[in-house]
Amino acid sequence: MKFGDHLNESMIPEWKDKYVEYKVGKKKLKTFKQKLQNDIDETTTDSLLNASVSDSIESTYIDQENSTPVTPSHVYSIQKDYSPVKKKIVQEFVKDWLIGEQLNKCNDFYEELINDCRKKYNILENQIRFYNIQRHSIDNKKTRNLLIVSSSESVDVENTPIDSTIQHPYAPNRGRVITLNGQQNVANANKNFASHFLYFQKLKTILKNNNLLPSLPAKGITSYFHQNGRGSQGKETFNASENDMLSEITVEKAQKLLTEAILEFYLFLQLVKTYRDLNLTGFRKIAKKFDKTCETKECLKFMNYAKENYTIFSHIDPNIALMTDRMKKTSTYQPLVFEDITPENESDDPLLWWESKVRGWYIKDLTNSLTEMKRNNDKLRKFGIQYSLNERIIHRINISILQMTISGFFIGAAFSLIIYTLYLIFTSDDKAYIHRILFPLWGGWYMVLLISFLFIGNCFIWHRSGINYRFIMFGEIQARSGTQFFNNDFATTKISLKYYFISLFILACSILAIISFQLEKLTPLGFIFPGIVITLFLAPSWMIPFWDKLVETRKWLFCSGIRLIFSGFYPVEFGDFFLGDIVCSLTYSISDLAMFFCVYVRSDNATCSSSHLRSMGVLGCLPSFWRFMQCLRRFADSGDWFPHLLNAAKYTLGVAYNATLCVYRISPKSFHSRQIFIVFATLNATYTSIWDLVMDWSLLQPSQNNTFLRDDLYLAGKKNWKTGKYSNKRKSIYYFAMIWNVIVRFEWIVYAIAPQTIQQSADTSFILATAEVLRRFVWIIFRVENEHVANVNLFRVSGTAPLPYPINITSITPLGSSDSDEATNIIVLESNSGNDNLSVTNEPQQTSNRINRFDTVGAVPNVDITRETRIEEPMPAYHPPLERRTTTFGSISKSIPWAHTSDFQRPSIVATTLPGRDSDNESENESIASG
Repeated sequence: MKFGDHLNESMIPEWKDKYVEYKVGKKKLKTFKQKLQNDIDETTTDSLLNASVSDSIESTYIDQENSTPVTPSHVYSIQKDYSPVKKKIVQEFVKDWLIGEQLNKCNDFYEELINDCRKKYNILENQIRFYNIQRHSIDNKKTRNLLIVSSSESVDVENTPIDSTIQHPYAPNRGRVITLNGQQNVANANKNFASHFLYFQKLKTILKNNNLLPSLPAKGITSYFHQNGRGSQGKETFNASENDMLSEITVEKAQKLLTEAILEFYLFLQLVKTYRDLNLTGFRKIAKKFDKTCETKECLKFMNYAKENYTIFSHIDPNIALMTDRMKKTSTYQPLVFEDITPENESDDPLLWWESKVRGWYIKDLTNSLTEMKRNNDKLRKFGIQYSLNERIIHRINISILQMTISGFFIGAAFSLIIYTLYLIFTSDDKAYIHRILFPLWGGWYMVLLISFLFIGNCFIWHRSGINYRFIMFGEIQARSGTQFFNNDFATTKISLKYYFISLFILACSILAIISFQLEKLTPLGFIFPGIVITLFLAPSWMIPFWDKLVETRKWLFCSGIRLIFSGFYPVEFGDFFLGDIVCSLTYSISDLAMFFCVYVRSDNATCSSSHLRSMGVLGCLPSFWRFMQCLRRFADSGDWFPHLLNAAKYTLGVAYNATLCVYRISPKSFHSRQIFIVFATLNATYTSIWDLVMDWSLLQPSQNNTFLRDDLYLAGKKNWKTGKYSNKRKSIYYFAMIWNVIVRFEWIVYAIAPQTIQQSADTSFILATAEVLRRFVWIIFRVENEHVANVNLFRVSGTAPLPYPINITSITPLGSSDSDEATNIIVLESNSGNDNLSVTNEPQQTSNRINRFDTVGAVPNVDITRETRIEEPMPAYHPPLERRTTTFGSISKSIPWAHTSDFQRPSIVATTLPGRDSDNESENESIASG
């Protein structure tokens, strides 16, 4: 693979604009080569060309090699023995472009990354110091422990071991402090309560581990009105389900949070190392190629100059030693796990220095046994960037080919059957059982499966366009993105696996549908398919090939569905709001549930239609209502009225639209109901169209190069390297998408102007539902692209991990005499809560007076002090980095390009490893590599 392709595949998508433009440099070299050739033709005779050119070139090389090496300085010098044209080329390419533009750009960004890493490292260092003091204070103290139990008796206890401390925060007599003799058995005193409490704790743990534990809003809806009228001052919560962090921080909880934060920081260091190493290789190769093309000796001089004056090159020697050591210890068959080289001091290579320190915290400080140390050590090794990769791990037996073959066969057969059922429907009589009952019910399943199939197509489009959808949707940090080949291979995307997954559902649906249409019966086939869906979701891994690779997919769909149904009880992450918007396009399918139950309850099937069932209208309102509740929850969590309340108003219109449509279809001859329907339908279509284009897609924004579009258009391909503009032909896709989106949003006009026979026709509803699904397919593409553009502009490649302790520790003071075992530690903190995040922002700081002290059970109670302290608050996602006092309208107009980023809270970070690193078994490696 050529290095240009390797660089393009290995670069971190969100930092794409900050890499050396290697391919642009190659194109420039072609023009310079032509200039040199023209110069030779103009200044030399034919005899000199034929006899002396090679000799003159050789003498030039000899003179340069024997000359005194140029000492690097802050001014890049050009050799005097070059011809005027060659001097001009060196000036334009090396000094002006390679150094003046590319090296300065990469070095400035690298220094920003280093400063960001240093700040995060200092925060984590204080967190670890705080954690060690807390754990040490618990291990060494011998004090009275308070056992909170559900009892009304009080018995003294002395010198009770800390391990026997039991807290029942949900006990009926919470708040009553009871002391028991250490020899008495608490479980015998209240065995029933302990048993019920144990089951409650297990259920709570299960719900929490699956992200299904309900929680109260982080701030509360009324909190906005207590912030001097400024909702934007609210803190953007990262994980609102951890509301109990605001009370007591136990050692176990602190250990868990620090483990996640340190792991995320470790992965961030890996990404920074990737950025540095790829650019160093790119600069070296382009300088070497310049020498080869223009017949100069600038590569060595450039490297020495860059090493002398630029930070990104100053760490090259330790890095080369690391790479050399790794290459020596890596076999050509299986990548080998090895110990990293640790620099002698931080100045040599801060990234390697911080990495070694973080590794020590993760393996030693945050473990309680040798087994945990070994497990954490193995985990870090899997996340380390690998500098060599055996191509056969991915390509020798590529299971993705088998998955695509099977899914292609299943989907092809299923679509043939579905098309045949549609032929039967459209050629049947409107009053036939097939047309009135079977068509809407099976058509509802068709819509669900179609949008699922199209979503996987979206994933492929994002993959080909370089949009990091896996980080956006699932919070995955791709640790395998590094200096390695084939890291962006299709086999590693799991797209083929998802096609295989959905193909089984589509095939089963099509087979049962064709049987149902041939028999003209719904029973029992209407119950069999939902049973098959449930069976496939709950099927054990050994029952179906590759089903063990889909455990997380099935779990995510199930849990996200529950979180959507109970919207408002959970903080809104990307998957929650994203699934809610997709379901809003499936009102056709959800409404048909009322018809399904009507067919089995009523003897007269003629009344089971949209012109008779009010329940169909109620079910059609549910998706918009769920999104409405999510918007209110986002407002309650963040305290920001914009855009969440405006978004809630949009879904209120959606509810009104579906409700008035139901009333209008039940009584189509009522002029009053028709007028109300047209009013709400017009408002809803206009509001949602503007919101889609301006807020969700960030189009119709002022742009210098792209009329009515954004500056960054990933679906428009690459910019012209000379003009820096996109192709007009490729940009046209955005204009067609905008027109298509608006047209489908106004499809309600068919219901308003068409005769009753067309309005109530099952054909009309199915066609309009299909158009809405296709509109959502297009909307999804540009919505995720817009989120990726925001991540690129903000250089966001990781989440904001919650931390257990306030981030600013000002002093650590041991209290108590040296001969006392009762000594404790006082830590003075600059904070107003215990729910801080590992982030560095420019948000205005707030003040608070607080001191925290460890008690005997390891919690952190809060005691006020009379000193002023300060803490940095994370910045709400959509606010610009520098915020000034402006009018409300001005604030909204500045926030519009970033409003879409606050639709959700950032998901927890998921670390993904390199294929083949999880086990030593070759077959497993091949399976993992295939997705």
